[in-house]
Amino acid sequence: MTAQKSIRKTVLQYGIAFSLLYFLLIFFSHTYVIEQLSNESRKHRLDKEVESFQTIIENEVPTPDEIGSMIDRFQLLLEHALVVEMKDGSIIASSNIDQTTLRMVSRKPAGFVEISQGADGLLGLKRGGGIDSPLSSVTILEMESGLAERSSGAHLTLLAASALLLVVLLALVGTTTYLALKPIEHIKEDMRRLQSGKQPRLNPDAPEEFSPLIKQFNNLLELASRRLDRHRRLNSDLSHMVKTSISANLAILSDTGSLPPSRDDIEFMASNLKDLSRSLNYRMSKADISGRQMGQTCLPIEIANNVISVMEKIFPDKSFRINTSLPNNFSWPMERQDLSELFGNLLENGGKWSQAEIDVSISQTDSGLTIEVADDGPGITPEAASKVMDRGSRLDETVSGFGLGLSIVSEILEDNFGRMNIGPSETGGARITVVLPFPE
Repeated sequence: MTAQKSIRKTVLQYGIAFSLLYFLLIFFSHTYVIEQLSNESRKHRLDKEVESFQTIIENEVPTPDEIGSMIDRFQLLLEHALVVEMKDGSIIASSNIDQTTLRMVSRKPAGFVEISQGADGLLGLKRGGGIDSPLSSVTILEMESGLAERSSGAHLTLLAASALLLVVLLALVGTTTYLALKPIEHIKEDMRRLQSGKQPRLNPDAPEEFSPLIKQFNNLLELASRRLDRHRRLNSDLSHMVKTSISANLAILSDTGSLPPSRDDIEFMASNLKDLSRSLNYRMSKADISGRQMGQTCLPIEIANNVISVMEKIFPDKSFRINTSLPNNFSWPMERQDLSELFGNLLENGGKWSQAEIDVSISQTDSGLTIEVADDGPGITPEAASKVMDRGSRLDETVSGFGLGLSIVSEILEDNFGRMNIGPSETGGARITVVLPFPE
């Protein structure tokens, strides 16, 4: 099985990778934007220079020699190459342009001009003359290498700014990761305190992402504690019951004044041992692990119908009616044996105390799964109801009647975080309402 990586390391690794990618995207996009802005700026500047030079020539109408002198002064002032094509076919160019480039310029149409020249390049603007102008076109060119030298400073500044932004971004990613995962340290400390016995549960005040996990973990701890308490109570009851039965039988067998034991004594011991066997079987079945189980589901409608079929045989003179809008394949997250025992005790209690009819209602509400069992018997007094509902008191489980069944139901609900309410039915009997909440 592959070892799980640290969340912080994983976040930092992905953060660094994505930050580098972001840095490259920002750098290249800024470079492209700067080049576009630079081209637009050069085009605008060259357009102004061409327009100024062309206006001077058209207004002063200089001779070709005067135009050549103007071109030389223009070259010295702006360090640009200049080509003037006259309508008579003559060409006047600055000294910093060769014949090959001159021929290439002559073939270019008016507009923005790009001419490759080995490692360097020429960028310029060519404008045609007017109808009355002696000029055919005026072209101003500037060396791209000089522009690259001037723009290198901007690129270095952009690179330094991007690197600084990358460092800031990585620092923000690291700080955010540390702050976001800091609550995990508190959870780890809670776990250490839990293991050392300094606290019984994990602190539920946790981030939203960890809250369901902590609730489930605390529920498991609570369930384990309840099961342990149940086993302790059962062991205590078993010890007392077995000790009492053995003491009674030993008292008969150790009575040396009546040997052998009389028939009544033998029948008493046999009955006592049978009662002990039944009690042991019952209490050992109660010692089975119960309560909400992770990943366990059952079908409440199917279970209810099966239990009703059994109750109709036990109480043939009673009518059991089920009322539900849920489909037969409706499932609920609960251990099947728990729900079957819950239905069995509720319906057996109704069958014992009803006169003729027991109504069973099963529905899903906002609170969870709701089960109601109503009968037309004498009902349950508020005093008895409060005693059954009191988790701190335990009814005598060896006495038949509603106390045994509802005590078992109360224990099942306690293990499954449910609740029970006992009240009067419409016919004057008892109405027992059981609510099983949705799992958190």
